[in-house]
Amino acid sequence: MATLIVPDQPAEQAGIKRGAEIVSINGVPMSDWVDQTTTWTGPFSTPHHQRLEQLRFATRFPFGDDVTVEYINPGQSTTDSATMTAVQELDSLFVGAADNLTGFELPVEYELLPSGYGYVTIYSFSDNDLLTIQLWERMIQTLNDQGVPGLIIDMRVNGGGSGFLADQMAAYFFDEPLETGGSGVYDESLGDFFFDTRSISRFYPPPENLRYHGDIAVIVSPTCLSACEFFSYDMTLEDRAAIVGHYPTGGLGGGVQDFAMPEGEFVRFTIAREVDAEGNIHIEGRGVAPTVRVPVTVETLIDAEDALLDAAVNYLDEQSS
Repeated sequence: MATLIVPDQPAEQAGIKRGAEIVSINGVPMSDWVDQTTTWTGPFSTPHHQRLEQLRFATRFPFGDDVTVEYINPGQSTTDSATMTAVQELDSLFVGAADNLTGFELPVEYELLPSGYGYVTIYSFSDNDLLTIQLWERMIQTLNDQGVPGLIIDMRVNGGGSGFLADQMAAYFFDEPLETGGSGVYDESLGDFFFDTRSISRFYPPPENLRYHGDIAVIVSPTCLSACEFFSYDMTLEDRAAIVGHYPTGGLGGGVQDFAMPEGEFVRFTIAREVDAEGNIHIEGRGVAPTVRVPVTVETLIDAEDALLDAAVNYLDEQSS
């Protein structure tokens, strides 16, 4: 389905409307076309993240190529066809929320919604630690002082950072220290991964006046990665929060290392296996799955409303009723 039609570009000029069903591209059925699409943003840890990126790149073509698209516009039952010439434009590629950051965002930004619930976006766990915690604690104090009954934590645009920071920020919603997991590195002499018991991750709650006990909904997406996923996972412990999303998080849950290559280049890949407190792989290759899954429909894709935010608000309403 066409979720974005860029003004004054070939698709609009050809008569394709927003919400149109794309039947085929260059004579290849759309599903098969997406299957064979190569992305430039991989590799991926999860099939759902790869598929979404293939959809994003499925309509990218070399400049000047002629492309034939079969489509059915909204409200019509017949198939139309248009041949267009690829032009240079990036708006349709950089349409995701993660691609629209300005660089002026604080690591933690929060507000009070008209619903009466708190709303906070954590953009990063790799910013200044002191600033991040100061903003976080000010938010917690404000929520408690104002008696805010519920909090929505938006993690849709967070590429990760410090796993330790992510764990400790989650601790502000708990009353007891908890083990969150461990990390193992492959040992050739053992022929297996070695887990040092001294590397077990734990979080420790802050003083009582800095803990928040209201209901919580965490909004996730496949662009919630690495430390963002550890925070989201932590919020599932003891069923502390609902996880709201269309899809699981990106599934990048392993420790990484950079390796020097010729001519000043570096390659980064996973070297450590991260597991939960029971020793199970909990994020890598699977991601943190929604407990409140919002279906992907025509309405949720093209309506002006934020379907995931609405679902989070509805969840909090149900908890308070």
